[in-house]
Amino acid sequence: MKFNDGIKLALRDLSRRKGRTFLTALAVAVGTMLIVTLVSLGTSGESLILNEVQDSPSLKAVQVMNMKYFDMNSPDSDDIDTSTMFKKIDDKAMKKFSKIKGINDIKANISVNVNSIKINNNENKNETSILALYNNDSAFSKDSIASVRKSNKNNKLQPIVFGRNLTSLDKDNVLISENYLKAMGIKDYKSVLGKEVTITETKTENSSITLQPYSIKGKVVGIINDKFVDGNQVITTIDMADKLKSYYSLQDNYLKNQGYDGVMINAKSIDDVSNITDSIKRMDYANSSYYSIVQQIKSMFKITKVILGILGLIVLFVAAVGTVNTMTMVIYERTKSIGIMKSIGANRSNIHRVFLTQAGIIGVIGGVMGLIFSGVNVAIINFALKVYLESKKVTRTINITMPLWLIFGTLAFSIVICIIAGIYPSRKASKMDPVEALNA
Repeated sequence: MKFNDGIKLALRDLSRRKGRTFLTALAVAVGTMLIVTLVSLGTSGESLILNEVQDSPSLKAVQVMNMKYFDMNSPDSDDIDTSTMFKKIDDKAMKKFSKIKGINDIKANISVNVNSIKINNNENKNETSILALYNNDSAFSKDSIASVRKSNKNNKLQPIVFGRNLTSLDKDNVLISENYLKAMGIKDYKSVLGKEVTITETKTENSSITLQPYSIKGKVVGIINDKFVDGNQVITTIDMADKLKSYYSLQDNYLKNQGYDGVMINAKSIDDVSNITDSIKRMDYANSSYYSIVQQIKSMFKITKVILGILGLIVLFVAAVGTVNTMTMVIYERTKSIGIMKSIGANRSNIHRVFLTQAGIIGVIGGVMGLIFSGVNVAIINFALKVYLESKKVTRTINITMPLWLIFGTLAFSIVICIIAGIYPSRKASKMDPVEALNA
């Protein structure tokens, strides 16, 4: 029997019971629809989140904390007494960090909030964050500069618009952003260069202890482009920040005794992040990175997609049972036809192939119907998301898509499942005795 003849026989038998064939294929379609729709939601959600951060320099950043290492993902991490976990980050530790392979730049910092910053007769009494870096390093890495330029579509943007950056020789100099000066009522930013700035702290970390306000004077040497820094942040030298933090923490020589508050390491590439975090772990310092968070997100989405896919598979396997039932009914209805086919020379392989072809055709019909249903579902979901986002005045668009690998993979799987479901009925048909079949 030729292959084309087998297909014609299979189609003819299925067409005689169109309603039953349709319902069997519909069950397959529902399973296919669930797999494609649910996995598409999971895949699109993963892509949406990962695309937001894949070009971000934050993915190459590793934050080191002045604490002993502990597994932040462990269920027992909430029970850890952090007051006993302190581990000093000093210049010696910085030198060790700097020797780790794959590091692009490394910045240790001290930060403290102050109550007042005054330039001439202009004063900002809102709480201001003071940031200082080890060796007065630049707060602007090459990656962060490139990211800001890309997001603003301007390759000429510079962190310092007037004046200069801090250097290791500076002792009492300050960088202030355009927005901060604007909040102080200063419009001519360049006029501030070289002016004296007074930074005042009035509180300590122990709210029950009140001291005389502590003021320190410096000089503005640079104006920061507000696109590169938070408007409520001022960058000072490490010496100035050390004195302010010493007052706040109620101890002399804060930097010498307590070290830096933390370290931010930027890797040369994303591939270097794992090596850097492992090296820091061996040095017994707690650390975190966006890269590890992204890896966790990927793992979560993998699990989610597997769960969603299994739900669809369960329905598809139920549909396979329906296919077995349909094929068995076809055999009983076509018993005499099977006897005639065998009497005119059809062998077991020919009979087996005909009924497997029928099962495969049901899989094709069900798979295609399922993909059509999935396309309709995705279109409805996208429309609903668009309406919802517009109602919230969100300009961002979110599109749920069906990956090609999922479309073809699910279609192929639905066909294979139906063919497997048709093996038992087809084998039963091929083993029929032609004499008994003709007399049935």
